[in-house]
Order: sequence, then structure tokens, then C-alpha cells
Amino acid sequence: MTCLTFLESLLHDAGKRVMEFPRGQPFHVKEDDANQVVTPADLVIGNQLKSRIHERFPDDSVIDEESGTISGTSPVTWVIDPIDGTSNFAVGSPLFGVMVGVLEHGKPVAGGVALPALSETYLAEAGQGAYRNGERIQLAHDADPAGHLIAYGMDIHPSEIELDCRILARLAARCRGIRMSNSVFDCMMVAGGAYGAFMHRRNRIWDCVAPHAIIEEAGGVFSGMDGRPLDYTDPRARTSEVFSILACDSGSHETLTHTISGGFH
Repeated sequence: MTCLTFLESLLHDAGKRVMEFPRGQPFHVKEDDANQVVTPADLVIGNQLKSRIHERFPDDSVIDEESGTISGTSPVTWVIDPIDGTSNFAVGSPLFGVMVGVLEHGKPVAGGVALPALSETYLAEAGQGAYRNGERIQLAHDADPAGHLIAYGMDIHPSEIELDCRILARLAARCRGIRMSNSVFDCMMVAGGAYGAFMHRRNRIWDCVAPHAIIEEAGGVFSGMDGRPLDYTDPRARTSEVFSILACDSGSHETLTHTISGGFH
């Protein structure tokens, strides 16, 4: 079974299961971050994914946002976000996704994202390209973001709202419009070519690995908002680290990092 075939099977089953949960899920707010919520579906889907991966690849490590880490002996680490956009899912919004990424020696080598409510699945493997529902996707090379929609994810941290608003103002003056689901939906809209870019200043490793593989295999760039490469070395030690991310086509990357940098001053 190839990596893509296994990823597709994982996401198909997880997506089907998550859609069986009723709309308007009960949730509780995480103690360490009031922006993050957990529903029963997160726990069920996370355990389902982690169990299947560990059964199929018992020597690999697995990081699950909700239930923690299985430590393995191989250089491969699977990184799971059972439901990205849980706040959306919990209130009945369709803008959420299931994510599974694969690191080998700290490098993204495969990734899959399911958008179950939209019946879309995105898959990528290093050197094999990126696919949406089985069809190859490829980003255009466009240095000018003026004609594109740009998505910006923003959690509500009172001390940082002013900074986010400065960055948003600079972006809004240089693109066709701002969109904001605050979930992997936005990043997959970049992968599929609907949006020109997606960025978010506060992410964890499970928010990054799967879309990173997909964006890069689609011909785009997935970096920090400062333009620097993301470092996933020793991933099990990075579960509390905060990453900023910028996903876009290769042509607009330099323009966007320059635009963003002005918002920090």
C-alpha cells in the first residue's frame, strides 16, 4: 500500500465518521488557550487515526493534537489534527478539515487534508505532485497579489490584535479582498488556486505539516511569515512551539513577505 493510498483511506474513513456527528457539537474550551475548543468528535477521530497508523506502521511516531504522542524508533513521524477548525465544526459551519501529515527526518514527505462537508480530499507525496479528488493541481506563478483573494487566520489574543490589524491593513491595500475561516479550508483554497495566499501567526506543528506537503507539491511555497523555512527537526519536542505560516505561489512569496514585514513596525 503506497503512502497516498493509505492516506486517502485514513481521510475517507475519518471524514465519513466526523460527518456522522450531529451539527452543533458540545465543546469545552482548552485551559491553556481560550481560542481552542475540543468536541467529542475530535477525540474519536484522533484515536481512530492514531490507532490505524500505529497498527500499519508500528515503528513510526505519531503526534495527535488531542491525545498526545506515540514514540517510535523509525525516522518517520505522523502528525494528526483530527478536526482543524473545531470552533467552526462545533457550531455547524462546514469550514473545517481533517489533517494527516508525514515527516521523515523532520522533512514533510506526504500530507492529506479532507474537507468532509465539501466532499474534497487533497493529497500529496514528495516528488509525486498534489491532487484534489484525484486530479492534479498546480499553482500558477504570479508575482502580483493585486488580483487575488488572500486569507488571514486570526485567533483572538487581546495583546496582539493591533499587530494583526496592521498586517491586515497592509494586505488589504494590495489584494482583491481578505477572507477568513481560520481553518485549513483557507489553505486548501490556495492549493486549489481559488486564493492567492493564506497566512496565520499562531500555529502548532499539527496545523502545518499536511498543508505544507500539499502546497509545496502543488508548486507553491510554505514558509514562516518572515519568509524563512519552517524547522520540524525533532518534531515530538516541538508540540508546544508556535509557528507562523505563509502559503502562496512562488511568484508572490517575496512580495507578500515584504508587505507583511511592514506591519511589524
